[in-house]
Amino acid sequence: MASSSDNAPLPLSQLRPWISEETYDWIAKADVKDAEFKQLMEDEGANNVAGLFDDEDDEEEAISDRVQRWASSSKNPNGIGGYQNTESTGSNDEDEGGEGAMQVLFVLSDSWEGFGGLLWASARHVANILSDADRCRDMLKPMLQHRKREESSMHPLLGTSFAELGAGAGVPSWAAMRCGARVVCTDLAKENRVRCMAESAERNWREMKAVLPANDPVLMYAGKAKSCPHDWGTPISKVAESLNKDGTERFDVVVAADCLYMPDFHNELLNSVDLLLSDHGVALLPFALHGNTDDESVWNIVELAKEKGFTVETLGSEQLTPSYNGMGSKQGLVHTLRLTKK
Repeated sequence: MASSSDNAPLPLSQLRPWISEETYDWIAKADVKDAEFKQLMEDEGANNVAGLFDDEDDEEEAISDRVQRWASSSKNPNGIGGYQNTESTGSNDEDEGGEGAMQVLFVLSDSWEGFGGLLWASARHVANILSDADRCRDMLKPMLQHRKREESSMHPLLGTSFAELGAGAGVPSWAAMRCGARVVCTDLAKENRVRCMAESAERNWREMKAVLPANDPVLMYAGKAKSCPHDWGTPISKVAESLNKDGTERFDVVVAADCLYMPDFHNELLNSVDLLLSDHGVALLPFALHGNTDDESVWNIVELAKEKGFTVETLGSEQLTPSYNGMGSKQGLVHTLRLTKK
């Protein structure tokens, strides 16, 4: 684990390359309000509240958990890291990654909405596949066939446009970034969530710059990454403009990992996928069944997607380890839907 100084939040000024000016101002205002609130609590002598800000031990413990590392693995379907369940389907040992493992840094937000403060099994699953060129090529086959790149020796994500919806920790995005995709990572319009995604981009960029030549195309494309707020079903202009300033380009790949557990939002999610996905792109929806609603309601997204004009394929299921002890194995059984436009 990194030291607390390494895990401390980066200054907002260092995150500017990864967000728009509008998003920068939005987060900066939230920072000011947060600082004002803390000062108010201290000035009013609310010791029970001020202690939350002054206790160095509590602060160090919170900071130590926010920046984490995940690595892909050819041996472990979970990859390495990012879950705390000791009843694992595979070893969580760093030595299990294998040759050519993809290393990814991610920052967990303290924003609780949408359960985005965890690295869920579905995100680990799809990130592990995206990191492996051969498995990624198979998963993105419809798009690559159109682009006549299915037999290319380069990683299939190199230069492709990649959007993640409901990203949370954004590990699929940072895996794609490390493979040379042009990434736009999105989640709820919550300032801390978007800030943490931008910090993840910056931390991964720093590691990439340290090991890759300045003229490496992977580095060139990775440097175009952006973090952007997006609530499903709302206009996608800001997301599209994060990819290309004129907002006309659409995405080769759209990923929404573990976003199907709330059936009431399926329609909005699919509307965003439809508006963001290019005509020959691939959308990947890996998910687990969490028991918060009946399974049939979750699977109903298949028919809804077909009604909206998508071709839907079920790519199979893989058992991973749930994020925490006490979660049932079903919450780690990942199913993947692949959507393409007719």
